[in-house]
Amino acid sequence: MDYTEFYKHVQNELKVTGTDNQFHLYYDETNNFRSFKVDDKGFNADEHAYFILGGIGIKTDSHDIVEGVDSLFSKFGMQANAQEIKFKHIKNGANNFIELMDKKRVKVFLNWLYENDNVFIHYNYVDNFYFSIVDIVDSLPNSMLLGIEFNRDLKDCLYQIMKTDKEYFTNLFVLLGYPNVNNPKLLINKIIEKINEITPYGDDFCLEYLRQILKSAIRSKLPLLENNVEGELIDNYSDLYAQSIYSFPNSHHKFDHEYNIEPFLANNPIYVNDKLVDYIFDDSKHSRLLQLSDLTVGILRHWMSFLEKNSESKISDILNSLSSNQETNIRKLQQVMNNSLSESQGFKIGSGSNTFENKVSDFLTYKF
Repeated sequence: MDYTEFYKHVQNELKVTGTDNQFHLYYDETNNFRSFKVDDKGFNADEHAYFILGGIGIKTDSHDIVEGVDSLFSKFGMQANAQEIKFKHIKNGANNFIELMDKKRVKVFLNWLYENDNVFIHYNYVDNFYFSIVDIVDSLPNSMLLGIEFNRDLKDCLYQIMKTDKEYFTNLFVLLGYPNVNNPKLLINKIIEKINEITPYGDDFCLEYLRQILKSAIRSKLPLLENNVEGELIDNYSDLYAQSIYSFPNSHHKFDHEYNIEPFLANNPIYVNDKLVDYIFDDSKHSRLLQLSDLTVGILRHWMSFLEKNSESKISDILNSLSSNQETNIRKLQQVMNNSLSESQGFKIGSGSNTFENKVSDFLTYKF
């Protein structure tokens, strides 16, 4: 498939820097539920757990980095018979992000990332629940009238409404056959009812605008919520793999084997500017940089869970009360992330709410 227009959008419209550079990008994934569905028992997976595809990136001429990986692995102190290192080996029983920052092997890994400024962290994430409900907004007339940024504000408003009573909306989704909605009027009315409960006097501009465009669509169809499979919110994550690949068309992409995804990409090879983008799948046992990508997405999983579960004020309170060791390791992770984004803004791709993105931004700019 030709993704040239998608890539041009990334460069010209989104103004993402550094995507035409040449890198070796290595990938693993975490929170991979293969699909995201809803039925009368609820979601098939934890809706708070974001799917993350990402890992380690290096410049194509960074041969010294590859050579230095062996030294890093010796510092991990793995048993001689261990075939590969996995995130569980550095997690060492940590239950959350802050506990993780105290672990010896995590410190070793973060030190290595910090000391090698030609090694980058890259990731592509999706908030499954957020992704599943944004088509409601995009189906409404005038949702783009005030521009793409306000459109995202509207999606965030809807997302926060539904998070306040997720069980209620989950049951409603099942009743309506969402995302193949059999009664759009009922869906719209139920959302309006929730807005009325939150802000009956229309004090919040975003919520009031959302309420008004919902009212204007009361007798309309919701075009993006038709001709879909009932209960199937995300059928697979192949689009995220494709997005990661076409966002860096001049780079070499190596993924850990994912046998549910490989047939999709085999049947739809990715072209940009009439050139086949270079990507392969491999067994992580054969690549230590793939193994480091597993460690990377494991850390990112705990980091995103930390941001998702806590309010901005709570995050600030926690970061203000770290031990010396925790603060040192988090500062190094923060620096590696910022260094990566300085190299290319394309090293961070995501489908998540403005509220979550603001937490990411606050973390990356936090002054210890």
